Amino acid sequence: MDWIWLLLVAVRALSPSADDQWATRLTELDRVRAEAFAQADLSRLDDVYVADSRARRADAASIGAYARRDGRVTGAELRILSCHVVRSSSDRTQLDVTDQLGDARVVWGDGSLTDLPRDRPTRRLVTLERTPDGWRIAGSAPR
Repeated sequence: MDWIWLLLVAVRALSPSADDQWATRLTELDRVRAEAFAQADLSRLDDVYVADSRARRADAASIGAYARRDGRVTGAELRILSCHVVRSSSDRTQLDVTDQLGDARVVWGDGSLTDLPRDRPTRRLVTLERTPDGWRIAGSAPR
């Protein structure tokens, strides 16, 4: 199934659709977010979120909780199943997104692995804001 998701990402990257362009941008931000989890590196979240956003604080708390127990989460990519622009301006965009967490697991310091529970598709309203460093996630709420 992963190859289907990769194909969808590739098609979205080549598509002129505004929805697909935003889905691609959100996928790029999420790739960095997944790297932050895999590396247990809170500073990487600065490249994903608006400073001091609730979503950033939640991810930082999760990364920190695993790191304190000598763990890090791999495979935490969110697969975008659908993405539609709700409203957009030059510095803020709201998206109606349905996504699903990939096959995430915890890698412990001793090398053991713990699979995390399988996720179901979740629909969210995701808000992105343009910052001096590029687009960042300002918020995410259930839809």
